Amino acid sequence: MDNVQKEFNEFQRGLGTALAPNWRDLAAADSKPLPPTLRGESAPNLGTAKIPPQRYTSQAFHDQEVEKVWKRTWQVACREEEVPNAGDHFVYRVANMNFLIVRNTPSTFKAFWNVCLHRGRCLVDHDGKEAKHFKCGYHSWTWDINGKLAYYPGAWDFPDVDPEKYSLREVLVDTWGGFIFINPDKNAAPLARHLGSMPEHFKNWPLDKRFAIWHVQKRINANWKVTMEAFLEAYHLMQTHPQALPSVGEHATQYDVYDEGSSFFSRSITPVGIPSNHFKGGTALSAIEHVWALVNALRADEANTLPPEITDRASIAQWRRQFMKDLTHADYAKLSDAEMLDSIQYWLFPNFCPWYGEGLPLTYVFRPDSSSPETSYFDIWMLIRSPDEGARPPAPQMIKLGPDDKFEKVIGAMGNIFDQDDENMPFVQKGMHTWPGDPEGMTLGRYQESRIRFFHQVLMKVLG
Repeated sequence: MDNVQKEFNEFQRGLGTALAPNWRDLAAADSKPLPPTLRGESAPNLGTAKIPPQRYTSQAFHDQEVEKVWKRTWQVACREEEVPNAGDHFVYRVANMNFLIVRNTPSTFKAFWNVCLHRGRCLVDHDGKEAKHFKCGYHSWTWDINGKLAYYPGAWDFPDVDPEKYSLREVLVDTWGGFIFINPDKNAAPLARHLGSMPEHFKNWPLDKRFAIWHVQKRINANWKVTMEAFLEAYHLMQTHPQALPSVGEHATQYDVYDEGSSFFSRSITPVGIPSNHFKGGTALSAIEHVWALVNALRADEANTLPPEITDRASIAQWRRQFMKDLTHADYAKLSDAEMLDSIQYWLFPNFCPWYGEGLPLTYVFRPDSSSPETSYFDIWMLIRSPDEGARPPAPQMIKLGPDDKFEKVIGAMGNIFDQDDENMPFVQKGMHTWPGDPEGMTLGRYQESRIRFFHQVLMKVLG
């Protein structure tokens, strides 16, 4: 046996049963060819070390993250369609920092520290459209959209101000998949190096060919890692989302991690259309019936009775190809059953979680919202494929929620799922503060929570 085959056989895998096989076995029976990246596996045993609770509660640890992660790492600020025209701008906040992203020409972007170089006021208070300049609300110092100092009153009184040297201080900016990334470290390696081979994974499903139908940002009363880790595993479905168990085989999820030296990402692939091993009395057909009911729950023109021609994953995937084609005027004929149905989520260090495929076309971003380790921002975009012909639809207005606001009130039934997750997060944060010390930290599942362990291994490597 060669070394490649030996390594393949040593990879961990999820649980499979005759009724609900693991995702790898389902993929082998797909009615369409899978892209090479989906056919691969990368699940080495990462060990069983405990995760200290202080990583979520310590002010000193938070301060290290700000200095060594958020000031030095590529991170998503917004979508390109959220700043569609020259002069459109977006205010991005992370930890105690504030940045201004602007489309300075029809095809280029700039990003700046969002601070007036006179007395330190935040230069721009909120997002805006088609600005010609940015004027400080304190003393009228004004910069153009390229960051050049254009005007400051009483210039005679500032002999040490050379307008050529008083441009707004830039940070690195680049784009991938329709997202705008920034990096405060002007000496950082290019975004392409940070992404590594992850763009190859999205070759069959390009994110820049999609548009947001909603963007919700919520403040969460928990550390950004607590918030993010709730979405790096499917293990919690049985308790937190029991309504999904009739047709979501969380036990059969495949987890993969990718360490490329300068790029770190992971993924989970959760099969849809099979019953969970924790759902008693389910059948292969009842799982398909449940998928049909969920897909059609909001369609007044469609009965909830399963059509006789839909009997398995292949047939419901084929129905969905046609349905999505009619809905978006795009062609889905070559996408596999897995790409049409399953929940395929990627994570890129430190906080970017784009989903792959039509099963659940979301994207998440998590980050600290202040100088404290206790609260965070959670951004969610729902991304729909753009028509193959014609312009990309405009971006929706971002919806901002406070810690006590409910997702369900603004995005309907899907919001209930996020509200269920949010119910756990503040209690996890409180629990971290009351950890008894024995055991010495959190106990993670070796396989089902391997993406969380991988994240922490990368984080500690970056923090040195």
